[in-house]
Order: sequence, then structure tokens, then C-alpha cells
Amino acid sequence: MTPSNSVRYHPPTKPTFRQTILWFLAGTTGMFLIVSAIFAIKLGIEGRLPFFSARNTSQTASRPARTADNATATPPIASQSAAESAAAPAASSSAKEFISGAEGILPPEAAHLAKVGIATEQPPLGAAPPAPPPQNIPSTQAAPTPPGGAATRPSPTSETVEATLHAWATAWKRKDAAAYLKHYAPDFQPARGLSREEWIEQRRQRLAKPGDIDISITNIDIATNDDKATARFTQIYRSGPQKLSETKTLELALRDGAWLIVQERIGR
Repeated sequence: MTPSNSVRYHPPTKPTFRQTILWFLAGTTGMFLIVSAIFAIKLGIEGRLPFFSARNTSQTASRPARTADNATATPPIASQSAAESAAAPAASSSAKEFISGAEGILPPEAAHLAKVGIATEQPPLGAAPPAPPPQNIPSTQAAPTPPGGAATRPSPTSETVEATLHAWATAWKRKDAAAYLKHYAPDFQPARGLSREEWIEQRRQRLAKPGDIDISITNIDIATNDDKATARFTQIYRSGPQKLSETKTLELALRDGAWLIVQERIGR
């Protein structure tokens, strides 16, 4: 038997602990170098490396010198303004020195100055000031009074009549006999054939009864004619469990500036 020439397979050997440490240090160093190079490139682009900072400082130091040269070469603006302001009064004073009639011998660009001097000429001392233009002053004359000297009486309105109705109902609700009877005229004509004295006594007795009452009026319709008025409304009367709703008509007359009831009836 002759030995075979085939190569035998040798399995790879595991790295030793020393080799592992060396590989780790080499990898860490490589990563550090890569990161350092990246940061150096970034700082160089931003101009924050030491040699870039020194170059920028030298350029900045040379700029004030150029600015100073420019400042000395440019005349100050304030001096020009002062010269213009000084020339303005001189021009205005020269305009006042022109004499009327001399504009014909002046050049066209200066002829208008003589006209300005004439227009702004002041009146001589001691002359009376010009009279102001007349103004329209409103007349304070009193309006003419009507014949006979009597003042015009204001026309009656439905608002005043309605206010009288509500005051009459409020006095009735409070059982205030004096205020209630005050709304009736001396020539009031009671219904059912009663005299005025009998009707007043009857109303006083009913208002003196114990217990509260409630009076409300709605659907008010008022018609006025000079010093007379007719009021129609729905009256709702409540006293304890009793409730009465009815239509009432009042005839009123204007007496001494107050509306007074001259007739009262149920229905229209």
C-alpha cells in the first residue's frame, strides 16, 4: 500500500485571548481615527480650526483701517445739512428784498421771487385790520304766539291713556281706595241706576274686604278724539279661588292734564 497524496482537512483553530484583544484594540483605534477625520473636516468647513481662526482674525483686523479711510474721504452729511439750512433763510430774505416791477429784468428762473415778495407784503403799522366776513348768525327771535296768547295744548296720545289704565288697575289691586277713586271724574255716571255717592260707598266697602285680589288688563285698544278717549280691553279679576275674565270699556276725558273715567261698562 502506497500512501495517498491527498491533502488532509485541518479545522480552523480558535483565536487565542491575546489575538482577540489585539483585534479589539485595532478596531477601536480605526473607528477613533475615522470619527476624528470627520470632525476635522466639519470644523475646517465651518472655519473653527486653529489655523483658520488665525487667518480670519488677521482679515478682521484689516477691515477697520479701510473703514477709517472711507470715513475720512467722505464728507460728513451733517455739514451739508447745516449748509443747506443756512442757505434757506438767505434765500427767503433775498426774496423779500425784491421790488415790484423788477421781475421783468430778472431771469425767468428768479422772476417768481418778486411775485412772492409782493404777495407776502404785510400791511403798514397802525392800519386797521380788515373786517371779517359776515357770518350767518341764527335768529334768537321768539316764535310768534297763537292768537289770544294761549299756549298750544299737546295732542292726547294713546300712550298716556294706557299709562292711566295701568295706574287705575294697580290702585285697585292694592285696595288703595283713595288712589282708585281719584281716577274717576266728578261727573262719573255709575251703572245700575246708582248715584255717585252710593257707588263710592259701595266701592269702599268692597275694597275693605279681607283677602288679596289681582287685576290684569290685556288686549288694550285705545281710540282718541281731541280730549276724549275710548279704551277697550280684557280684564282678568282674581280673588282666592275665584277668577273672572270679561271685556270692559272705559270712556275717559282729559281734565286739567289728567285722563279721568266718565263712564264704565261691561262689554263693548
